[in-house]
Amino acid sequence: MKFRISTVVATAAALSFAVAGSAAAGAGGHATVHRAVRPPQVSGSRLATGLLPPSALGDGFTTGATLNTGRKLQSTRATMHVPSMSCAAFEGRVFFAVFGDTAGALSLYVNPNAASQFPDTIFYGYQAVIQFATTRAATTFFTQSRAKFAYCQSFSEPNPGDGVPGGGTFQVGSVSVAKTSVSGHQAFVVTQSIAMSESPGISWYRNILFVVSGTDVYSLWEVGGVYDEPSPAVMNRLIHRIQALYAHRA
Repeated sequence: MKFRISTVVATAAALSFAVAGSAAAGAGGHATVHRAVRPPQVSGSRLATGLLPPSALGDGFTTGATLNTGRKLQSTRATMHVPSMSCAAFEGRVFFAVFGDTAGALSLYVNPNAASQFPDTIFYGYQAVIQFATTRAATTFFTQSRAKFAYCQSFSEPNPGDGVPGGGTFQVGSVSVAKTSVSGHQAFVVTQSIAMSESPGISWYRNILFVVSGTDVYSLWEVGGVYDEPSPAVMNRLIHRIQALYAHRA
């Protein structure tokens, strides 16, 4: 499942898992085996209910589009792998149910007043959460994503808004990829410049915040005229909302 965002903008719930795999002596001399507890999982449609309203992302923002993987958990068999993907494919689309993830949800948000506020504004962006079956799988995806962003220093993407076949492109350049944290969770921030082939001399910025915690990878993406990290406070609110969905399944 893939989702293409309008200008080709293309992870985290803090879960607490009790895992015990040791054998201990029980009453009467019998060994009691404690099985590892599987991390709780929810469906894509359930994850979607935890996404933030557009007003949390900016004054006057509206929802542009939504996507989730539905009511069933997806296969953990990966059909795509981040290291082997091209820069344009990995960063130009949002993919669900292809990396071995079991569920995912996103919403696109749009600023209807962007034109009058340019350049100090966000045009649009999206929030996304991708759920994996294990913390190891989530961390692997997070680490591979950071490495891919660091590798992709300069590349071009087709402009999906250009109605002419073989028309314009976006030239994407990496400004920075930096490690950070959000409320103790591993995170990284990406800033890229975007130039349209039809508008020489005009550049936008794509700012991305990725976070991993437990089995989830979260991301906030913003496209606009400002070079500014997406709000860690907003990300923290998203993490807590998704975390609450797992409470009854722990």
